[in-house]
Amino acid sequence: MLVLRRKVGESIVLAGVINISVLAVEGERVKIGISAPPDVTIVREELLRVAETKQADQNTPVQPRQ
Repeated sequence: MLVLRRKVGESIVLAGVINISVLAVEGERVKIGISAPPDVTIVREELLRVAETKQADQNTPVQPRQ
């Protein structure tokens, strides 16, 4: 994992087409902005975990009650 420090107003560019900018720091929270082409999907990690959990639940066979 690459770890970088950025100040408000500074950016990181990924693959020459995705720009991640630090917009504000408010206490322990950092507000970021992401500019990317329309074909790039951007999803918060916690939403991916919820979707994975739901998918796993749907694939788990329901045990019959005895």
